[in-house]
Amino acid sequence: MIYAAPAATYYAARPAPEPVKTNYWYGGSKTEVDMQKIEIAQATGVTKPVQLIPHGTSTDQQFYVKELDGSWTLRTTTDIMGSCQPGRWEYAQGGYPFFVRKKKG
Repeated sequence: MIYAAPAATYYAARPAPEPVKTNYWYGGSKTEVDMQKIEIAQATGVTKPVQLIPHGTSTDQQFYVKELDGSWTLRTTTDIMGSCQPGRWEYAQGGYPFFVRKKKG
């Protein structure tokens, strides 16, 4: 019995793949991006202080009000927004909101 050697398999040479062309885009530095954010914030009024008012309160819900003489009273939301201005809302250490009256002028 004579064994024949298996036929050699030849593969055609494949061309090397083309190098991947990468287009790099370099954006601004962190400082440049931060400066752009600051400019946008100033232009749109983000940095202007606004009065925050407790959300979801009924018109007859009562809150503490620190009066001009330093005393504390309970007033409704309607009363605070109508007759206690000017003033500002603050939060106590316990987490509840209260209103502080300020002098006019």
